[in-house]
Amino acid sequence: MIMRRAALLAALLAPAIVGAADLELAPTSIELSNAARTAIVTLRNAGGTPMRYQLRAYAWAQKDDGEMQLTPTRDLVLFPPLLELAPGETRNVRVGTRVAPGDAERTWRVFIEEMPRGDDSAAAARVQVLTRIGVPVFLAPARRIARGEIAFLQRTGSRIRFAVRNTGTVRLRPTAITVALVAAGGERLAEKALDAWYVLAGGERVYEADVPADACARSAEAVATASLEGGAIEARVADPCRAP
Repeated sequence: MIMRRAALLAALLAPAIVGAADLELAPTSIELSNAARTAIVTLRNAGGTPMRYQLRAYAWAQKDDGEMQLTPTRDLVLFPPLLELAPGETRNVRVGTRVAPGDAERTWRVFIEEMPRGDDSAAAARVQVLTRIGVPVFLAPARRIARGEIAFLQRTGSRIRFAVRNTGTVRLRPTAITVALVAAGGERLAEKALDAWYVLAGGERVYEADVPADACARSAEAVATASLEGGAIEARVADPCRAP
């Protein structure tokens, strides 16, 4: 009985968490082209309370570590930019651009952001977890070329650095990135999986991997591999644990 009362008291004292991810949307990415400059995103409020959202558009670039660089842009037209959804209600949002396709794929992100409910008198006593969902938007280039390469950058002791470079005109999205140490006879002595993420057209992502010192000492080469939709790309380097 005492334990039940203690649990009930803890539940009453704990801050309520509202604004759970009750938003459903489709599609989760948008493909635009010269022939199709607009697309429809369908939003649905799967929760039990009315929700308000605003939409914002950003130009999307990347740093070498894959971190997104977002800059507010007017290249995308979002309509409506503000909307309210009743419980169970579905609405369509139009996303379009007047920008002409270029030599490389153009990339943006649309963020759908939940807005605080101003009519909720108890909001100040709650912890509000507001939904923010990013939807990638791609404008196809004049000529689609999917191509990439891997280049080793540095080998110091048991740390290996290499870059996955996009030498094509459209994004690459590897499903897996690995680096392995291989013995002279072909035996894989160690292998490490790294985070796979977009590499935008003309960009690169740099990876660093710490590998076991004992495997390093016995290895004849390192093999870095990126698994892509059209097949894998890889690069090899001899004496991976010796600085070049």
